[in-house]
Amino acid sequence: MMNVSGTTPDAGPRTPVLVVGGSLVGLSTALFLAHHDVPCVLVERHRGTSVHPRAVGYYPRTAELLRQAGVERAALGAATGFETHRTRAGVVSLAGEVLFSKEELEGSDGLSDLTPSRLLLLPQDRLEPLLRDRARHLGADLRFGAELLSFTEDPRGVVAVIGTADGDSYRLGADYLVACDGPRSTVREALKVPRRGRGVLSRHVSIAFSADLREVLGSRRYSVVHVRNPEVTGILVHDDTLSGGTLIVGYRPEDGESLKDFTDARCTELVSAAIGAPEVPVRIRSRFPWDMAEQVAERFTHGRVLLAGDAAHVIPPTGGYGANTGIADAHNLAWKLALVTGGFAGPGLLDTYDTERRPVGVRTAEQGSLQLAARSGEASDEQRAAMFDALAVTMGQSYVSGAVVPEPGARALPGISDPRELRGEPGVRAPHVVVERDGARLSVLDLFGRGFVLLAGEAGAGWVEAAPGAAGAGPVVDAYRVVPGGSAPPGCLTDPGRRWAGAYGVGARGAVLVRPDGFVAWRSRGGPPASGAEAVLSEVLGRVLARDGASAGG
Repeated sequence: MMNVSGTTPDAGPRTPVLVVGGSLVGLSTALFLAHHDVPCVLVERHRGTSVHPRAVGYYPRTAELLRQAGVERAALGAATGFETHRTRAGVVSLAGEVLFSKEELEGSDGLSDLTPSRLLLLPQDRLEPLLRDRARHLGADLRFGAELLSFTEDPRGVVAVIGTADGDSYRLGADYLVACDGPRSTVREALKVPRRGRGVLSRHVSIAFSADLREVLGSRRYSVVHVRNPEVTGILVHDDTLSGGTLIVGYRPEDGESLKDFTDARCTELVSAAIGAPEVPVRIRSRFPWDMAEQVAERFTHGRVLLAGDAAHVIPPTGGYGANTGIADAHNLAWKLALVTGGFAGPGLLDTYDTERRPVGVRTAEQGSLQLAARSGEASDEQRAAMFDALAVTMGQSYVSGAVVPEPGARALPGISDPRELRGEPGVRAPHVVVERDGARLSVLDLFGRGFVLLAGEAGAGWVEAAPGAAGAGPVVDAYRVVPGGSAPPGCLTDPGRRWAGAYGVGARGAVLVRPDGFVAWRSRGGPPASGAEAVLSEVLGRVLARDGASAGG
């Protein structure tokens, strides 16, 4: 039983942030913290990164986040073998007749108006080493083969007891602990944080295997195959080398089935039936049990402890939102921890992590369940009407919190919107627009990722000039005027397509303030009021950063 309250004992060594769990979300958390120059220690009980493929698909918004941290290019290079893969549904077997086929992300190759990134297909066991190496390069302290044994939390921080692979243990103090330890999170359970939702819907095991699939596949390439034949029903994924893949099948404990039934011999039979080629030799590499569930923690923050990824929410895998949502959790949390631990923001800023990300977890879990019902043919007309496509779920989520300053009298946004209908409203992802800086073309999204960014219209010089004074001793605020046309004065951005003002919903004298995570914090459609631009921006930053002890929870 973990001790989670009382007086914190002497901690010994100390780190600003301790990350528990070194899988996809834990590594992403360490990466984004290191990107913001926050020292952190990550502990992971396994001796290395995942040996099981697990998650495969990452939506363009997730690729944007990896782009900010310097990982997107390496991930795209590692994923080149998957570029011709396409999703298929309702297949008898790989060797059988294709009954139905459909793109998982409609129009995924035509999103240049929305994003500089694209859908990324790369098994988790190949993405995790890229995250690990980049995090280490940026200074994160990653300790594999180290396990959290217990922790004590009080208002001053956390003291953890870490066990090592050789059986020793040591104490480590931290200002904050981020729990990324999966759906059975021992940290969440120790804190007794309840979860809400439909609970466990079904139980599954993923079987990673090696087999020569070249003749079976021929010229066909799939990202996901839904297999249904008399011997096996499940989901099949093959890798880009055509030398193996993963088969996901269900089992029913209520009918007496258990994981012990999945011997190598049984797993080999299932894989052979799924690929439809019993003559092809199959070698079982690993098995990974997991539950399909809809469960969201009632709170993502508990004093100095924060929950992320599956520790905070378990999302039905239909749509592949789980890993994408967890990486977005880490991204939202990292910049807030950076400003709080750096002394630039009040601790109330961390309240907005729960205020912003918990509703996203609930909405996304519900979308996963709706898509599951739709694919099984069990969705009602009302449920189908409540469904959104993948672009809306991953790019169209909006935040309402103290880290967002709403416009007076503005309509409240729905939780999920079509991203093509958003126009830079406070609380939404800042839109992608191609601009030029010093003669080089880039996405305006490439300006975001470290400090705040102020973007003003061509006649908004007053906003730009006020930004340094408004920031004061706080976080850096980079400020630019955006000038339509083909040329611009030094220090300005050129908008060759004349799209920026419309995309952000401002006039020539207006401005927007974008947070380090690329979400709009504040917007003025016109010029500064009589009180002056610096006074307005100072007030906005004070509210967003929960300064003077104010809570920004919303």
